[in-house]
Amino acid sequence: MKLTHLHIQNFRSCRDITLELTGMHALVGANNAGKSSVLRALDFLFNPSTKSLNEESFWNKDTSLEIRVEAIFSCLTDNEKEALGAYLKPDGTFHMARSAKLGVKGGESESESEKDDEKIAIGQHYKKPMPEPEWLQEPSINGKNITEWWKNKEQLIVNGISFADLWSGINKKPSVEEWKEKAKEFVSAHADKIPMKDAWIDNPKGYANVLKGTLPFFILVPAVRDVTEESKGTKSSPFGKLLNTILDTVTQEKKEKIDGLLGEVAKQMNRGGGDERVPIIAETEKQLNKLLSDFFTGCNLEIEFETPTLEVLLSTPKLFVDDGFRNAAENKGHGLQRAVIFTILRRYAEYMTSSTDGKKRNLILAVEEPELYMHPQAQRTIRRVFRKIAEGGDQVFFSTHSSLLVDVAYFDEIIRMESRFENDNGKRTIVSMAWQLPMARMIGDIEARFPNLKGKVKPESMRDLYSHVYNPRRNEGFFASKIILVEGLTEEYSLPIYADVLPNCAFDPQGISVVECGGKGSIDRLFRIFNELHIPCYMLFDYDSGNSDMKIINKSKELLALAGEQHDVPQSLFVADCIACFFQKWETDLKDEIPDADTLAEEARKELGLSDDSGKPLIARYIARKLTERNPPVVPPSLKRIIEKAVAVEWKHSCLKT
Repeated sequence: MKLTHLHIQNFRSCRDITLELTGMHALVGANNAGKSSVLRALDFLFNPSTKSLNEESFWNKDTSLEIRVEAIFSCLTDNEKEALGAYLKPDGTFHMARSAKLGVKGGESESESEKDDEKIAIGQHYKKPMPEPEWLQEPSINGKNITEWWKNKEQLIVNGISFADLWSGINKKPSVEEWKEKAKEFVSAHADKIPMKDAWIDNPKGYANVLKGTLPFFILVPAVRDVTEESKGTKSSPFGKLLNTILDTVTQEKKEKIDGLLGEVAKQMNRGGGDERVPIIAETEKQLNKLLSDFFTGCNLEIEFETPTLEVLLSTPKLFVDDGFRNAAENKGHGLQRAVIFTILRRYAEYMTSSTDGKKRNLILAVEEPELYMHPQAQRTIRRVFRKIAEGGDQVFFSTHSSLLVDVAYFDEIIRMESRFENDNGKRTIVSMAWQLPMARMIGDIEARFPNLKGKVKPESMRDLYSHVYNPRRNEGFFASKIILVEGLTEEYSLPIYADVLPNCAFDPQGISVVECGGKGSIDRLFRIFNELHIPCYMLFDYDSGNSDMKIINKSKELLALAGEQHDVPQSLFVADCIACFFQKWETDLKDEIPDADTLAEEARKELGLSDDSGKPLIARYIARKLTERNPPVVPPSLKRIIEKAVAVEWKHSCLKT
């Protein structure tokens, strides 16, 4: 069973969000963009509880709204189809929802304690095609309605077929069960003529228990979690549940042997052991009684130690880690503690999703900021672990701020969250939005641009196309509010230095990233990905006018066309709202705008130990620093125009052909 569709309404910052899901997804975006809201909506879907809901759970704190989280599951196993058979759609998918509303009585809840909760009621629903006529809809069939329908049973006709014919010769009003049985018979016999519609069925009897044993097992790992709590041996903690399963597997013979050994320990400590008792304990007890007799006669004081049992031993574990220095896990660094938590939860999930009869439930692992306390190599390892889990058939969703946990080649796994302020009846509210770029759209775009490739482009080849673009610095674009896409290191090194001295143009405070694309040939690829995730992008490159290689010139024309600009060769610096290009190249076109350009370049070569024909990016950065350190700072006019346009760039529309 795979979760393939998620629709969140009125939950925290999610007013109305729809997501299409595959095996693994990274939720990215600024703080308070809604990443945690999505993960906790999933937790509500799989582990509904009124204890996790309060006024803050409702969008804009509007408790008159209904929280609703809808999901579609596909790829069900035969066992899952059997368990959910009554609730499945004809195509074999399972559509379900959980809801929460304040001040109304809910239906069947997850626990007895929730049934009595009058503050927030949790509803449970599934969607299935139903006949359009109300008198054929099972949820509408009740005694009151049957009374009305029976009065006019001759009018119960659909597409010329009379329902009353089934009651021929029967004058007595049927019971609810009889009506339901006849309705099923009627629908089955005339399925091709009865109009159907999808409808939500609310709180069916026994539904909650069916879901408990069939839905994927969901684990949420919050950003802050204490390894001490996770490693306790209590029956409510994951580690404690694992230990209790150990107890269940111990044979009776082994238990009796252990109890015998523990009984021997008791004999050594307590009076019942007679001569076997530790002498110092017996002597201490004797001396205490002697002293007590000075106050009270006839009293007998006994020292008794609680006899340990196997159950008691299993409830008092302590985890130690030896990484060169053996110590309790809670005394290790936060990074190692977090790794221990992941390890416990993974083993716990393996236990919870497996059974003795060989049946396996799917796992959905949700993690908030897995990179916390982890060094770069560990972060890359985490991504590989997540990939392994997803490729094994389970699903992983995580929020992150780390460019090491995302990959341009896996653009379809990115869910970019963005928060916007809106005016709701005079009140300023925050609304989360989600942007995705499915693989099918990118394949469709290539096939539309190159018809000869239709049917030949596969997800694997698309990832190969983008795999060499992978770079943590380029991945930074997924976390930016705006992106400036540039050809190489010259622009990446220099532009931020000039921007820092221009009014209201500094990049970092505004969340603007300069992304070096590794050449002009990759700019359009990265532009398509970032633009489709609704990140405003500005392209800057060298037109390379006069270059004899027409491929280079054609690429320049392609970039201008991608931005909706003319194809004609620019005769000077070209600057537009979302794209700019130098007539020839950076060094040539800016030379006349840089005071003492040759002198500064020579100084850079000497200080940096560069030869005449190397280190252009380093020279450009050196010149940028020297110019901006002057009083007043000097910024070449062309760069000033470009930077001001780039800072003001806005997202316009999709650039894909599909």
